[in-house]
Amino acid sequence: MQISGNRPAWCREDNVDGMPDQSVRVWRAGAPTLVLVSIFAGTVGIVIPILAYLVYRNGSSPWLPALLLVLTVLALLYAWRFGFHPQLRVNQQTVEIINPFRRYSFGWDEVTLIAPGENGLLIGSEDEAAEAWCVQKSNAASRQGRHTRADRIADELLDAWELHDPPVENKETGVRIRRARPDESRLLTQLERTASEDALAYIFPPQQYPYPVDAVARRWQQVLRDRQTHTYLLEVHESPVGYVAFDSETVHHLGVVPERTRRGYGSTLLEFACMEIYAGGARDAFCWVLTDNHMARAFYRALGWSETGERRRSEFPPHPQSLQMMRKNPYVPRRSR
Repeated sequence: MQISGNRPAWCREDNVDGMPDQSVRVWRAGAPTLVLVSIFAGTVGIVIPILAYLVYRNGSSPWLPALLLVLTVLALLYAWRFGFHPQLRVNQQTVEIINPFRRYSFGWDEVTLIAPGENGLLIGSEDEAAEAWCVQKSNAASRQGRHTRADRIADELLDAWELHDPPVENKETGVRIRRARPDESRLLTQLERTASEDALAYIFPPQQYPYPVDAVARRWQQVLRDRQTHTYLLEVHESPVGYVAFDSETVHHLGVVPERTRRGYGSTLLEFACMEIYAGGARDAFCWVLTDNHMARAFYRALGWSETGERRRSEFPPHPQSLQMMRKNPYVPRRSR
């Protein structure tokens, strides 16, 4: 269900086409892979037929040369199918993944995830995901933080995605809300730490419970690769000052750095998340707030949220209690009693 005005009034509506209607970008396997496959195919295509001919000339049974020729054909088919056939094709309307045994197609309006992966560049929607075999990033490169061909291609696709779904921005104030990119887990960790460390020190005493940087960074890595979760950054004059992450009905993470609070950025992010949730058809939006975080509870209540009565323990020690809050979708008609 589409809701009119589901983004703030200062949303940029112009959508600049990233490429002409008929243009297509195609990526195949990397040059080293193609060279190795070509050498393999050339060797198989020359050496084995020669061997089959020599065996035949030697007076052996014709079945052996025939078998060698069949193996040659199979090897060449294998080289083509796994080396030359896989492609990643992108045009103005779709992203198409062609793997050895299956083809996937995603409309730009369906895409929720683009990220480099060990088994291929990961493209996903809320319904399914696929890995483009021809664009891979090794585990070693990921551990070392090296920017590889897979990252460069991912960046190009992310730029094209941003043209189809442009950031929300107000050029007069320099405020912009944009999608977080898959390599920004460290930035999000830093923002969350800055936003919560001082404000929640009375709940998580730093002397007893040092901030779990590694655990939070791993969580953000998972969030950024979750095709069901949408993560956005709020920037002021291109400087990140806040973040929000949400799925189809729940706002999971929200924060603004201390020096930028009380300027409406938190409410702007929350309203943005709610409007996106409502645009997906949800009747209600939910979030979880620490029970002892009275300032946050007051913030949500002032924006029309109410407590549901649900409780749970938070994920980090000393595992304080959290409560669920809810805001009804004002665009969905309610049944009268």
